[in-house]
Parts: sequence; structure tokens; C-alpha cells
Amino acid sequence: MSLKQLRLADKSLAQQRQVVTELNSIIKDIERCERTITELTRELAGINSKFQGPRDTRQDIDYLTSLLACAKRKLAWEKTIASLQKRTPQVLEELSRLLNDPQNPPAEAMRDDMLLALQGVQNSMERLQNVQPV
Repeated sequence: MSLKQLRLADKSLAQQRQVVTELNSIIKDIERCERTITELTRELAGINSKFQGPRDTRQDIDYLTSLLACAKRKLAWEKTIASLQKRTPQVLEELSRLLNDPQNPPAEAMRDDMLLALQGVQNSMERLQNVQPV
């Protein structure tokens, strides 16, 4: 194996590790989104039950302030979801390219790591889709 081939193999291995790291990062972001929307749903239900019935002006202000705090958190959640929707296809495309690389295919252990990370993304996405947004 020539020096050039060794460098290409090292570069490919580094890219493979990077893709696994990015997939794991996506998993954590999806799980954070799932927790956030679940917390928001619970918080909103609590706010609505707390402020049921007739309210005076001070209670109206407290109610609207609480709703605004929820809306801000939901906006941050929506931005994270948009980022995931943009990032994920790029990472999956890179994963596909690396898996099908004829010159430097991933080793069996790396393929297993890639598959495990990919399954983690899939499982996280399924859980997130089962959560009803606010």
C-alpha cells in the first residue's frame, strides 16, 4: 500500500468517524426536541388549568405572560426542528457515500457503528413523531 493510499484510507476513516459523531449528535437533538415538546405540552396544560374561569386584569397578564414564555420555547423548538430537517439529509448522503466507497469501504466494526447510529436516528424520529405538538 502506497503512502497516498494510506493517507486516503486515514482520511476516509476520519470521515466515517465524523459521520457517526454527527448522527449521534442528531439523535441527541431529536431527543431534546422530544423532551421539549412534551414539557411544553404539560406546561401549557398546567397554565390553562391554573387560569380557568373568570380572571381579573392581573391574572390575565400572568396568563398571557406564561403563554408568551411557552411560545418562545416553542419557537426555539421549531428552529431546532428546521435545523435538523436541513442537516439530516446531508449527513445521510455523506453516510451513503462512505458506505458505498469502493476504494475505502468501512471496516465491519465501523459499518456496525454506522448502522447503530442510523437505527438510533430512526428510533428517535419515530418517538418524536408520536409526540403531539402544542
